[in-house]
Amino acid sequence: MKGLKKPLLVVLSFLSSAAFIAVAVRHLRLPDIARAYADVEPWPWVPLAVLLYLTGHLVRGVRCRLFVSRDVAVGLVGATNVVVLGYAVNNILPARLGEFARAGMLSRLCGLPFTQCLTITFVERVFDGLALLVLLLIGAGFFPHATWLTATVRIGAVVFGIASLGIAVAMLAPSFLLAVTSRIAQRFGARVHGRAVGLVSQVIAGVSYVREGRAAFGIAVSSIVVWLLEASMFLALLPAFDLAARPAVATVTMTVTNFGILVPSSPGFVGSFHFFCMRALTLAGVPEAVAFSYAVLAHLSFFIPITLWGIAILVGYGVQLGSIAVEAAEARPLEIEATRLSQNPVALRPRDPRPDPTLAAITEALLPFDDEALPDSSRPAVLETVATFVTVQTRSLPGHLAWMFVVGLFGFHAITWLVHFRSIRAMPIAKRRRWVEAWAYGRLWVTRQLFRALRSTALIAYYEDPLVRAHLRSPDKVALRQVHAG
Repeated sequence: MKGLKKPLLVVLSFLSSAAFIAVAVRHLRLPDIARAYADVEPWPWVPLAVLLYLTGHLVRGVRCRLFVSRDVAVGLVGATNVVVLGYAVNNILPARLGEFARAGMLSRLCGLPFTQCLTITFVERVFDGLALLVLLLIGAGFFPHATWLTATVRIGAVVFGIASLGIAVAMLAPSFLLAVTSRIAQRFGARVHGRAVGLVSQVIAGVSYVREGRAAFGIAVSSIVVWLLEASMFLALLPAFDLAARPAVATVTMTVTNFGILVPSSPGFVGSFHFFCMRALTLAGVPEAVAFSYAVLAHLSFFIPITLWGIAILVGYGVQLGSIAVEAAEARPLEIEATRLSQNPVALRPRDPRPDPTLAAITEALLPFDDEALPDSSRPAVLETVATFVTVQTRSLPGHLAWMFVVGLFGFHAITWLVHFRSIRAMPIAKRRRWVEAWAYGRLWVTRQLFRALRSTALIAYYEDPLVRAHLRSPDKVALRQVHAG
């Protein structure tokens, strides 16, 4: 039952999008939509809207820098690229997986623990929610007849109020939170206790920047600026449809739409975005056909540039993950715990030397156990050694390569769930090997590049393993190779 949760979430996301689209277009006529698009004036309104939206991402980059400024100095370009890649992943993968991808990228860039980076992302979302509530509360005053706007504000206040309370506890009473966690976790053994306390410590570190009033005020102001810029994007698109450029309409449309896309949906928030954007516009008396046409144009105005920006980041940095194999080739003899092939802040931080379970499953599918006829008794030890080496090397990737690897691995996980309805770890080894080989040796250049690093690094570690070398030097194996050579 537990293994069905992720694919079920993906299926529900697509069903949710289909339902919203169906409700949005049920009363529309195609000629009315065609007429709305025939009258649209894209210049200069669409370029202006896109510029305003992208400027908002620069402000998001500034805010991201502030959150990690006490631990590490990050450039504006790097921080903005992390934010943009997170949004780009949301555009191409369902169920808001971009939030996790972004936390992973930030962790690689800064060398901070993943949980701390995920906490930073969560805190940013809470500040975003509070900023949207303030703007919606102001905008709702211009539409007193729309009682559902007031209900939306109340629901949002409860949700984000509870989230803010949790952040406040971590900010104002970190010792109390650690003490409670320690007391509860110690009943489950030393291992659980250590992990629980470590995770809570990372959460506390994630909210540390906003502990001071001045810092929290700065984050709040930057969040308001972010959403005012996005509201300006919605405002700039109104004249394109010959609608009055009313800030209240744009603000309410922007806030309602962004609250609406919190509902899990397909990649790019297709369906939910269009439904809630239409619903908000109709408050101002905009015909449904025009409101739907506006929603489609607004969606494309953020979807296309951010997705292209995300792809440009990938292409600009170059997805050359195979270069890790060259570095790995210089590491002899293999010392798993001490090996650090990349001299960067991530590599210098203490890491758990145990192999990552997912990378171990992929590594097992890449190793030539059957071809070499390695004894079954030796395989677990060899696999653990090789998987550990692969884990250490991927964790030691430089920042830009680490982002590419995280995004690629998220895509691999998502497609694996969509196709097989299970994780790569849950697949039988024969089926897992066929699936991994389809990626590693397939027609798509991007998938070959993603698995090139893993394959090369795993094979280097495999053939340097003492058990494998001893097996290959055995008389039977030497004689067999001589026969093949002859």
